[in-house]
Amino acid sequence: YGGSSTFCRFSLAMAEQCLRGEELRARHQAALLKLRKKALREKARAELAWLDHQKRCLENLQDSKGASAMAAKQHKILTELKQEQAEIQHLQNIYRAAHQERKLLLKQQREILMMQHSTAQLQEKLRNLAG
Repeated sequence: YGGSSTFCRFSLAMAEQCLRGEELRARHQAALLKLRKKALREKARAELAWLDHQKRCLENLQDSKGASAMAAKQHKILTELKQEQAEIQHLQNIYRAAHQERKLLLKQQREILMMQHSTAQLQEKLRNLAG
């Protein structure tokens, strides 16, 4: 039973290590999505600034058709930005839910291992009392 106790401690250590790894992966995933969101905003901001510049040039040249085309492109970029932001938010929600599920499973595994360890200790005490 000493071996069983050692195995229990090893299993608990492994569950703890898995939990720490899961926390680290979740932080990395969140950071990556945050960077993706920031890059997306910066790209859209640059594209919109360029289109705004082109639109003003066309307005100065009194090219209303070209200026309205630039406005339509700006609208398209904003729409795409909103769609991609919604996709990122959806991914964040999925990753968060999956992380919580894995974290819960690991905690349950840890609790089971702790109960097994406690049970093994009690059985050992009973054997010592009986013997």
